[in-house]
Amino acid sequence: TLQTRVQSEGPLELEEILRLGMQTARGLAAAHAQGLVHRDVKPSNILLDGSVERALLTDFGLARAVDDASITRTGMIAGTPQYMSPEQARGGSVDARSDLFSLGCVLYFLCTGHPPFRADNSLAILRLITDEEPRSIREINPGIPDWLCSVVHKLMAKKPEDRYASASEVADQLEACLAHVSN
Repeated sequence: TLQTRVQSEGPLELEEILRLGMQTARGLAAAHAQGLVHRDVKPSNILLDGSVERALLTDFGLARAVDDASITRTGMIAGTPQYMSPEQARGGSVDARSDLFSLGCVLYFLCTGHPPFRADNSLAILRLITDEEPRSIREINPGIPDWLCSVVHKLMAKKPEDRYASASEVADQLEACLAHVSN
């Protein structure tokens, strides 16, 4: 998994962050196009196919159809706290933009080697997600360019309407960045 890789090797190189982020965003875009919200995007749910250097988004166990009543029922929290969106952490309704927040948390993890929100217990983590900004990526890893930090910051906006409009838009943005740094 991506979790195992980062735990053993530390933060990834820029091109790999962009490539894996783009592939994960494409996987989310495919799920969203089918009307599914993953609700548990995290590094341990991203498998690495080493033979072709491809990321595979797995574990749709918490996924729900966008129009499923259970997804809009408030007061129910499902997912992994460190990678939840603020609306998910509050037990509110979620949509595809919640997955984008989680993708931002994954990219943060790839850049720094740890989740953006860390605390001693799940409730404390949920409070950080809803009320605080994570430590600056560049403060932890100065080698990450400002433009990538801006992408991650936008993905991790507290309000869903301040995030990217779609996973496809994120994938296209990361693909353009990858093409730029690969030349």
